[in-house]
Amino acid sequence: MTTNSPAPRSRALFNTLIVALGYLASRVLGVVRDMFITAQFGTSPLVDAYRAAFAIPDLLYLVVAGGALGTALIPVFQQRRHDAGNDEAGKLASSVLNLMLPCLVSISVVAWIWALPLVQLTTARGFPLATQQLTADLMRMLLLQPILLGIGGIFKAVLEAHEQFSIPTLGSNLYNLGIIFGAAVLARWYGIHGVIYGVLIGAAAFTLIQIPALRRVTWRYATNAWLHTVGLVDVGKLLLPRLFGQSIWQINLASMIAITSSFGVGAVAAAGYAMQVMLLPHGLVGLSVGTVIFPRLSRLVARGEQAQFGVEASLALQSVLAVALPASVVLWYAAELVVLVLYQRGSFDAASAQLTVAALRGYALGLAGFSVAEIAVRIWFALKNTRVPVIVGAGAVALNLGLGWWLSQTGSPIERLSATATVFSIANTVEAVVLLWWLMRRYASIRIFDKFWMWLVGIGGMVVLLQVCTPFLPGLPTHNLHSSADWLRVALYAGFYGVCGIWGIGWCSQWFALLRATRRRADSNLSA
Repeated sequence: MTTNSPAPRSRALFNTLIVALGYLASRVLGVVRDMFITAQFGTSPLVDAYRAAFAIPDLLYLVVAGGALGTALIPVFQQRRHDAGNDEAGKLASSVLNLMLPCLVSISVVAWIWALPLVQLTTARGFPLATQQLTADLMRMLLLQPILLGIGGIFKAVLEAHEQFSIPTLGSNLYNLGIIFGAAVLARWYGIHGVIYGVLIGAAAFTLIQIPALRRVTWRYATNAWLHTVGLVDVGKLLLPRLFGQSIWQINLASMIAITSSFGVGAVAAAGYAMQVMLLPHGLVGLSVGTVIFPRLSRLVARGEQAQFGVEASLALQSVLAVALPASVVLWYAAELVVLVLYQRGSFDAASAQLTVAALRGYALGLAGFSVAEIAVRIWFALKNTRVPVIVGAGAVALNLGLGWWLSQTGSPIERLSATATVFSIANTVEAVVLLWWLMRRYASIRIFDKFWMWLVGIGGMVVLLQVCTPFLPGLPTHNLHSSADWLRVALYAGFYGVCGIWGIGWCSQWFALLRATRRRADSNLSA
């Protein structure tokens, strides 16, 4: 069969490399963005308000636009391309855009009017009144962001359905560059509002950069594409369960911010900085593979090639596990080093560092689960099954909120922040395990844990090496890095953690290579 030839897999590997590099650049730029913000504002109430202001605009984007783009549009778009050609698929995308945009604008207007009560009841619940008012002011400015990102998200979905990944990835980087420009330049004159201006500049750049690429794939926006468009009902059927799941998940994030806002000044900011660091390896591994594999899996389902679907899904899950598990261990041990190097300067002092390290270690525990869940959810969506991931995701959210609220009632701010981040990781890991178990139970062609003993050897060896050798290293500096001796100790730690990470990824990669060889032999025997 042609799908078993090296060409499609080579193209998938090439696309994955493009997206991985793009996401790496995007996440690095995200960290650089936070470095500018920390140097300027530290973990002050200004940053707490800035972080809290994003929750409702992000909810609007993810619920109204993100669900359609990430889960419902691409599979149906691929089916329409297969059945009726590019023009009909293009009309479907135009119809989704024409229906989505008025919804986003209308809801944004209502949120603008009721901004202060909304933030007082949700993400800014534990803030003083002045910080609540600032949060509402920033949120009103940010309500233009979901409209711009919603339009750009439709463009991104169309391009990815045509397996065009470089321009959307470039757009994501422009978004971060806009925020960096706001934090590094505009904030000097406009304070925290300058960062918001940068967000809007970046969102506009993300959308506009994709327009020439859309012309190259011959997509034309149709103003007359509305409810009568073929395939729109199918998008709606897939979208409705996902809307519920997206809403629950975003409410989960907003609730976490609300809980964290009661921990004291700087807790919300520290949690945001730590999450950004965790998202760096997650974007490089889980998100990049998921972005590339989703259109491919959707196309295989549209063609009815179930056996090849199982092979591609298994390899995607195994490759993510082989990297994310060692990265999770290294990130937990290297949390102090990462925070010291990236953030500890300017207004970001030792107290800010302690809060951020506590949150980062909690999030690091869930890196592998978070990455694997990203792939598992997209596999379910490619199968046009949104019910299972929504049910499992809702259960994970309930676990996160219930256990997180209970554990955050006592202890110091650092202990409470650590508990909240750890519970977030536990909930994501439970979600990943349940989704994988359900997939393997329903689809026998998806196999993940063959030869798993090799992973146990690799991860176990990493933990032993880290635990035994770390006490013999000189202590990390507890202040801002100034002297060459400070940087020498940082280099020593970085080299040690790098060796441990290579050890773990090497063993897990051998496990992955063995699995791939086994699958190739099985494919050859089947063809014979």
